[in-house]
Amino acid sequence: MSKEGLSFLKIYTDGAARGNPGPAAIAFIYVYKNKILHESCDFIGKATNNTAEYKAIISALKTAQEYSKGEIEVYSDSNLAIQQINKNWRINFPHLEKLCKEVHKLIGKYEKVEFIHIKRDDQFISICDRMCNDRLDSEGIKFFKKK
Repeated sequence: MSKEGLSFLKIYTDGAARGNPGPAAIAFIYVYKNKILHESCDFIGKATNNTAEYKAIISALKTAQEYSKGEIEVYSDSNLAIQQINKNWRINFPHLEKLCKEVHKLIGKYEKVEFIHIKRDDQFISICDRMCNDRLDSEGIKFFKKK
C-alpha cells in the first residue's frame, strides 16, 4: 500500500504520565481499513497527563501528512482534550491553550479533521496505552503509589 495519498485515515492517540506532573510518554497509531499502518511512541520527559494527551495528538497530526492530506479522524480517551479541541469546553490553563492552538494550526493541513472521544477499552486505544506504559517501563520509571 502506498504510504501517501490515503483519502481517509483513523488516528488513535494516548498520553500517560506517572505522577501529575511526572515522567510521561505519548503514543499514536494510524489505522486504515482496520489495519495498523504506523505506530509511534516517545518519552517526552516531565509533563502532566493532559499535556501528554495533547502532545500525542500533535505528534500524530504532524506525522500523518506522510500518509494522508484528506480526511482524518482522531480518537482519544482524553475527554478533556477532545472537548477543548472541539471548543465545547473552556481551557483554564495557558499551557493547554497553547497546545490546543497548535492542534488547530495543524488541522489546516488536511481536508477535514474530526476529533472523537472514545472509551479507554477500545482495542486501538489499548494498544497506545500499552505502548506508553512499555516506554515508561523501559525508561526505568515505576508506577507511583499514593500514600
